[in-house]
Amino acid sequence: MFRLLGDIGADIDGERVDVGHARQRAVLVAMLIDLNRPVPSDQLIYRVWADEPPYRARNALAAYVSRLRAVIGHSGGVDIKRESGGYILLADPMTVDLYRFSHLTNQARAAVDPVEADELFARALQLWRGSPFVTLDTPWLNEVRNSLHAERLVVALDRNDTALRVGRHAELLPELTTMLAEHPLDERLAAQLMLAQYRCGRQADALETFRAMRERLVDELGADPSPALQQVHMQLLEGDPERVAPPAAAPAAVSARPRMNLPRRSTSFIGRDDDVAHVLDVLRERSLVTLTGVGGVGKTRLALEAAVRAEARFTDGVTLVELAPLDDGAAVGHTVAAALHLQQRHGLGIEETVIDYLRTKNLLLVLDNCEHLLDPVARLTDSIVANCPDVLVLATSREAIGVDGEHIWPISPLSLDEATELFADRARASRHDFALEDEPVGAVAEICRRVDGLPLAIELAAARMRAMSSLDVARRLDGLRLLRGGTRGSPRQQSLLATIEWSYRLLTDAEQQLFSALSVFAGGFDLEAAHTVCGVGEEDDTLDSINGLVEKSMVLRRAAADRTRYTVLEMLRAYGRDRLQDKGIGKLLASRHAEYYTTLAESAAAGMHGPDERMWVDRMLPDYDNLRAAFEHALSVQDVDTALRLVTSLPEVVHLRHSYESAGWAERVAEVADPAHPLYTAAVGFAARGAWNRGEFDTARSLAKLAQGRTPARGTARVAYPADVLADVALYEGDATASLLHYAAEAKRARDDSDPIRLVWTLFYISICHAALRVPFDGVAAAEEAVRVADETRNPTARSMGRYALGLVLKKSEPDRALQLFDEAAASAASVRNLWWYGIALMEAAATRAVHSEPDEAARVLVDVLDHWDRVGDWSQQWLNLRYVTRFLDRIGADDDALALHQALTAAGKESPLGDVRVNHGQRRLTGVEAVELARATLLRCCR
Repeated sequence: MFRLLGDIGADIDGERVDVGHARQRAVLVAMLIDLNRPVPSDQLIYRVWADEPPYRARNALAAYVSRLRAVIGHSGGVDIKRESGGYILLADPMTVDLYRFSHLTNQARAAVDPVEADELFARALQLWRGSPFVTLDTPWLNEVRNSLHAERLVVALDRNDTALRVGRHAELLPELTTMLAEHPLDERLAAQLMLAQYRCGRQADALETFRAMRERLVDELGADPSPALQQVHMQLLEGDPERVAPPAAAPAAVSARPRMNLPRRSTSFIGRDDDVAHVLDVLRERSLVTLTGVGGVGKTRLALEAAVRAEARFTDGVTLVELAPLDDGAAVGHTVAAALHLQQRHGLGIEETVIDYLRTKNLLLVLDNCEHLLDPVARLTDSIVANCPDVLVLATSREAIGVDGEHIWPISPLSLDEATELFADRARASRHDFALEDEPVGAVAEICRRVDGLPLAIELAAARMRAMSSLDVARRLDGLRLLRGGTRGSPRQQSLLATIEWSYRLLTDAEQQLFSALSVFAGGFDLEAAHTVCGVGEEDDTLDSINGLVEKSMVLRRAAADRTRYTVLEMLRAYGRDRLQDKGIGKLLASRHAEYYTTLAESAAAGMHGPDERMWVDRMLPDYDNLRAAFEHALSVQDVDTALRLVTSLPEVVHLRHSYESAGWAERVAEVADPAHPLYTAAVGFAARGAWNRGEFDTARSLAKLAQGRTPARGTARVAYPADVLADVALYEGDATASLLHYAAEAKRARDDSDPIRLVWTLFYISICHAALRVPFDGVAAAEEAVRVADETRNPTARSMGRYALGLVLKKSEPDRALQLFDEAAASAASVRNLWWYGIALMEAAATRAVHSEPDEAARVLVDVLDHWDRVGDWSQQWLNLRYVTRFLDRIGADDDALALHQALTAAGKESPLGDVRVNHGQRRLTGVEAVELARATLLRCCR
């Protein structure tokens, strides 16, 4: 074990060794920085002595290397060799704290769950024990030290963002203050400190931080704050919706918290103590609890409160599934899978994938707004209850779901005291000087009675306190009796609708127009989308109207890392849709919405092939519900051209990162499209790829053959070439030669077309085919070319593919170099959330370590891979990983567990590394899920 992140040190076979005086330590650092790569003697001499080398410097260098070899070489998998006019230090990168730091950082950036990411960042930063090799002083060493400090700062900033997302504002505040003092011109750090201060209730300090930062930037750089910092400043002035109160006690350790995707509570939870207590009690006994009641009664808020209080019970956390944006029941399974960060598994439908994943989980699933999708929700919920014994479902719906064993808990309006308290709390958010005791006697109580104690109606009324007195609000609400007359539904539902109508009438004309139009969005939107689709005049005019709607509680603001997003509650959105129908412009706006998101998706598709891939991923994924709505509208009005443009823009940004649902859209539009359309070939290629991902090879072949041998245009998504799908099916079924012939021809075409992204893809597969044919050396040239071409594109996915390919063909002949390539491939894929390429790189690195590294380290990384494929849902890769685990367990002498996995592999028709070992045919064979659980449990024992 080597230490560079602080004083230089080494532990060999568990014992600390003396690595010598300063010059000898400098030689060790110089070789460790280029671990597993030969370093020419001249470079080593410069690194150690700079421009003042000693007489006969090569002899001195050889002496130092010889002493280091005597101390650390030939033990624990470490060796120092002379090679190519220089020296190379060979070791597992995970034995060097610097490389472990990079590995943990990459895992953190790839983690979907912010709590998990926070833990990984913390583990990475704990490896730093001080300034690296601070006692050494040469220009090269100083440059490396400065570079490492810069890298640590970037990681610390990433950690800060994650810690803020998981609510560790108070805990982070002292460190952020110190960091900004050390880096006084870092605007990202200033923004983080401002958010932490604000969310700890220190608004004045947050604004002062901005003022001081702006002054420093002007004085020292002559520059104004960046747009990003100014946006945070504006967010605080407007009222940060993610503000949390300072905790009453020190927060629990982050590592003790389960995964949870619930939104932060932006307002206090008032009343309902008996309801919450009842729900928590019933969740100890029943698998399904449904909260029912009229719209606006507070079902969602109560469910979220109960989930937060119950989270500690569930080792696998709490997952919220928001169903309100869905119009099609077929999307329910995909939406649940996406909330769980699952991809559809080979050979399974999407709902079967969900069940297969949840079968072994201890988790609370919150299904919100089920009433318009009762049949599909009932089918899925029934299956979860029947097959997943440790998964509990908490649902909200205006009526019961209708599943056996369902416990229905009707939610009543607030009592008068609770309603009054809620009104006062929300009124203070609009008017800081509001005091209930200063209001006319009975005015607030009258408001609460008029709206029947419905929380949504109370919040709408309280939002008017900025411009009205409570008496004014009460008088104006008197008109509710007249408004109720022609409204269908229960009296309470009539009260809510009347309150919404009243609130709508009090909007300005511009606000009314925008509010109605915003109902075209599904799930949320940002300012650019709102202005392009719905706006009139300048973008600032749209922003003014949105701010007015936020102030009046007609629109909710949701802060995000890079841009502010907004959403409209479902009851308000339904009201807005009715207003659009009254005006007869609903279809016009839906078409503008579809055109906007199609154009945006086309820009993203192009951007996914360049250096800005991560930016486009972050930009597009929050709008998945809008992409679905855009596609469904285009198809419903037979706008096949727009539907084709949209689906052929989605394979990389959505299909590889969100779900396989969009490949089904491609299949649907291909059925009605003209085969002569320029995008038809890409559409059937995408549809075929989706079938291939699902393990439906016959369907994949049929769809791919619809292209009739045509090749899609340059710039098509990497995964949407029909002939590639046919070649991949052949490769998967054992005909690597046919696949190789295809990709060799496609590589020539890509060179002729000067298409670097396509060339990297084809070279990647050429290397894979040679590895499959067991002649990996024949694929080295293609893989090296892939790395070179990919680096020229600066595209992270291409760079990941190139490095993975080269690592794969070198992993037997040069395992140390292959390990470094796999780690680089994983890091590149993680940086753009490309979970599939990240997973295969992580897996091959783990497999290589399983052969060459210490057992405890190999076991840890193999567990990481099991967990990764368990979540991503690719069973073809998981079975391959189980082969690697079986080989590893056989290596360390865990014979019984290795044999059990061997039997599971052979029973599933998979090749086993144990070959034809004799087995007990009377013993029950493990299923795939059981095999994964056995593998995980055995590996964890090895880690202890």
